[in-house]
Amino acid sequence: MTTIAELVISAGGLLHKRDLVAHGATDRHLTAAVRSRGVTRPRRGWYSTWDRTDPRYVAVSIGGRLTGAAALHALGAWAWTRPPITVSVPETASRLRRRRGIRVVWDPLDLSERGTAWSVDPRDALARAVVEARSLEDAVILVDWARQAGVVFDDDDAAEVLSRKHADAAGLVAWSEGGAESILESAAGTRLRCAGHHVRRQVPVGRSRKIIDMVVDGIIGFETDGRQHHEKRFHEDRVKDAAIAREGRIPFRAGTLMVRDTWEETAAAIDALISTAGGPRPVAHVGNSCLPRVLGPRGRRHWRLAVPRRRREQELPTG
Repeated sequence: MTTIAELVISAGGLLHKRDLVAHGATDRHLTAAVRSRGVTRPRRGWYSTWDRTDPRYVAVSIGGRLTGAAALHALGAWAWTRPPITVSVPETASRLRRRRGIRVVWDPLDLSERGTAWSVDPRDALARAVVEARSLEDAVILVDWARQAGVVFDDDDAAEVLSRKHADAAGLVAWSEGGAESILESAAGTRLRCAGHHVRRQVPVGRSRKIIDMVVDGIIGFETDGRQHHEKRFHEDRVKDAAIAREGRIPFRAGTLMVRDTWEETAAAIDALISTAGGPRPVAHVGNSCLPRVLGPRGRRHWRLAVPRRRREQELPTG
């Protein structure tokens, strides 16, 4: 016979009483399952197998759902540190079980129609997460992950989602561009662009199937190596470096610590290599030339982007 805990686990760790009753559970079965600690009740009518400290459990126990960076983190979003918990509740919500240190936000009722029992829709979570990010870099990391995970599709779709809270956040589309396959690639690319470098992502090496993570200023073949992914590919990576060199570029690799903890030294090494090679090579005027200008913080916003002004004058002559 299937137990209550097994039913809840098969549903992802959270199930409502009505669903359990539909599977044949009675009040006696549910009481026994709680007393045996096979499941717990985060809130009346809900049964869970999650740990009480799990952000999903916390959100449900308060009476809402995860939103913002916390919701994306639960889905596997890239982040240097675990984000604080933010709980979304409908604007008409009442009888909440507030917890110290947990932020609660009231969202429109139509948002409640999207998402799961424990989280708002990832696109709604992304719209909030980027404008509440601690830095432009953190916001771009979330957008890069959303592109890679299929949360947003093309540039137009991403711009629509990102602008739901603040119009200027749509400019993250230009800063992201897509193609980043890890937090290291995302962070390094953003930092290099902020420093004025031209960055192209996922550049083919000759006619081979090999792809360079980034080409910096047309001359540096920049690869970011996370230990878990690259420790068994030492020989293949060296062959790839040789292929990059044969094309006239300088191969350069940076590990997790070099990007996360010692970026100043890493950036100085890239600058030195570019200088040694005679300076940046001419590149097409795309990418950095179209990046929205970064503005200072204001209010709750830690970063902002300049919104391009619409042209009121006629751009093309007539007659």
